[in-house]
Amino acid sequence: MKTSRFAGILTLVALLAFAGPLAAQVRVEFGFGWSLVAPTFNSSYVSQFSPPMTGGPYESSAAQTINVKGKLGYGITGMFNLLFAETFGVQLLVDYSRPSLGGANSDYTVTLDYVTFGPRTYTKTDAWPHTRGNFSETTYSFNGLVRLPVAQYLTLNLSGGATSFYLKGKAMPLGYWSFTLENPEPDTYQLSIKTYQLVYDFGPQQKWGFNVGAELAFEVTRNIIVGVDARWYQCGKLEAPMHLVANEGLTDPLEPIETTLGLGSLTINPSFFRACASLRFAF
Repeated sequence: MKTSRFAGILTLVALLAFAGPLAAQVRVEFGFGWSLVAPTFNSSYVSQFSPPMTGGPYESSAAQTINVKGKLGYGITGMFNLLFAETFGVQLLVDYSRPSLGGANSDYTVTLDYVTFGPRTYTKTDAWPHTRGNFSETTYSFNGLVRLPVAQYLTLNLSGGATSFYLKGKAMPLGYWSFTLENPEPDTYQLSIKTYQLVYDFGPQQKWGFNVGAELAFEVTRNIIVGVDARWYQCGKLEAPMHLVANEGLTDPLEPIETTLGLGSLTINPSFFRACASLRFAF
């Protein structure tokens, strides 16, 4: 009993003796940064459906292609570094950005075959407005970190690891047409047309990928560091389901319109490049 207790005390003393010098070499850094973000988001969606008509038999078709492309934007970054012997360690990064969306859309073409006193055909091709909207992307990264001295007070930090991507967005316009055929008098027919520019959202979707980057860091004081880094975030494409969003001027219920459109998903590449200027505090 006394022997095992003595062995336990010796083990504890040995651990403390080993941990003391190691703890003295541990360096903790945390901070934040401002980023310039270049997304690879560039997607197209083909909308094909049969616009509904009330008031008689009909056949109809409508088609357009909407293009949704991410624009250069800004973001913010949070970071936490845990370094051992000031040369290697681990890193946590959180990045958030909310770039705008754009894209030139194809003309909107609609055809309606219906009957009044005989067969009739209505056709229309409309130039369609450009896409506008935005999307938000949040990434959470856990990296390995290596720090290499370049000059006095200047180091090169290389890091990379696993990243979780979280993305969602909202944009417009997606086209929708509907018709009403009325017969107010025995010898009179009147065709009414409704055209909507719909707002849609997509996501949220989450997927795993990775990141790699390099940073030049300057030690202003022992406890204050400024840095500039470039980083690539890589992720495979994901499918983000689309849904309609209520907007001013839309008088018809959303669910039947969404069913008629047969809304699908946007195929999105969440990968992006970002350059970041940061301020860190070290202890």
